[in-house]
Amino acid sequence: MARRNELGSIASGLIGSFSSRNNDIGGYWGIGTLHRFVENNAKKEIMIDLLSGNISPQTDEFDSLIESYRDRLDSHLTTGSIPKAWLVSVELTVLFETEYEKKHHYWRSGLGKPYKAKCDILDDNGKHHVAYAYNNSRPHDPNREARSCR
Repeated sequence: MARRNELGSIASGLIGSFSSRNNDIGGYWGIGTLHRFVENNAKKEIMIDLLSGNISPQTDEFDSLIESYRDRLDSHLTTGSIPKAWLVSVELTVLFETEYEKKHHYWRSGLGKPYKAKCDILDDNGKHHVAYAYNNSRPHDPNREARSCR
């Protein structure tokens, strides 16, 4: 029998995958590509609503990424026999160029500036199941990066 506390594990799995180097867009690291997209915005933040498939700021550039993570969410729900009716919202948020946090960011562990990613699943009982990922990124630059052949 499914339990709502399993939603925390789903949030952790989604944000871990989303932050990983295996998340690519057109052969390049997804986080770096998202970073490039908001590079010139005053608020360096991306929010993806996995239930509706919307992204803020609005763009069509990441439709394949959004669809991929919507499919992953559906797969996790099916595997855990969790009804989609339990979900009120599922949001992936990435805040770029955040302040360095000693507790979460490892100094010079990667190139670029610190970012913070969050997956927040709100269930029908009003409980938030939240998972975070912290790392460094820099805006995507095809002249400095090798494209994946997968």
